Amino acid sequence: MTGRKIVMALLISASWLLGAKLDKIVIAGPSATVSHPVFRMIENGVLNHYAKKVEFRLWNNPDQLRAMIINKKVDFVAVPTNVGAILYNKKQPIRLLNVSIWGILHILVRDPKIKTLHDLKGKTLVVPWRGDMPDIVLQTVMEKENLSQKDIRLIYVSNPMDAAQQLIMRRQDNALLPEPAVSMVLRKTKSFPVSVIAPDLYRGIDLQKEWGRAFGIEPKIAQAGMAVVGKMRQNDEVIEAFMKAYDEAAKWYKAHPKEAAKLVVKYTKMFNEEAIADSIAHVQLDVVPAKKAKEDTEFFFKQLQKRDPKMIGGKLPDEGFYR
Repeated sequence: MTGRKIVMALLISASWLLGAKLDKIVIAGPSATVSHPVFRMIENGVLNHYAKKVEFRLWNNPDQLRAMIINKKVDFVAVPTNVGAILYNKKQPIRLLNVSIWGILHILVRDPKIKTLHDLKGKTLVVPWRGDMPDIVLQTVMEKENLSQKDIRLIYVSNPMDAAQQLIMRRQDNALLPEPAVSMVLRKTKSFPVSVIAPDLYRGIDLQKEWGRAFGIEPKIAQAGMAVVGKMRQNDEVIEAFMKAYDEAAKWYKAHPKEAAKLVVKYTKMFNEEAIADSIAHVQLDVVPAKKAKEDTEFFFKQLQKRDPKMIGGKLPDEGFYR
């Protein structure tokens, strides 16, 4: 190594010792609950020690997420676990940091006697996002319970808002929805003038409980979490700080529903404060490091693999997926 190169190397090392910052840390996620602790992290500036700027970018579908990763425009992502597995198996630079969402799926019903999927026999059910997480979980449980679309007629719509409209306008009586869409619909149908035209709706079926009952396990599903991507995978210091901050933010989120709701509405315009605050009590939000969550995550993946290996990218991701 020449004298000039030695000097340059020493200068770079010295700059890091003196606390040189990254230009930017970009965190991407959907508008769903998995992203909500991130908003608290940004507001509190917990990563400002490591970067001059920390920003959140919304992704609306897996294709947008994939583009962000390929174009190297993101450092951390909130992601459904199976989407993370698909990306990893397609050689994208992604590692799962934690699983935080273990239950957000409920079926709203107009008949309060409906408590299980078997009670829906002979009825129709509106389902958003065909082939995505709600549909995947539903069909896996139905198959395990020997229920088919001959028993329950599934009507697919493009997103939870469309499903919600079907209920509010009385076009359908049952719909599978994630939180906070569930809480939003319940709020709307109890308020004037909707309350005049729409009969009461109920949280009829907790899909996580149906999962637990079907498979004889705890009523929880490793549905979503945070992942690190690209060059950031090598930055252990920032990763550790991120994981600690996300865990603390998630605990604050659960303990302060009204304040958390105000913060979420600031970053996402899809839901109102009341619906967000209501939803927090009905979400299984528990931050578990990826390696500790591996057994539960792999159980979920194995059920998906039995139905269609493409749901996890063809095979179980290897050890390198779990940080």
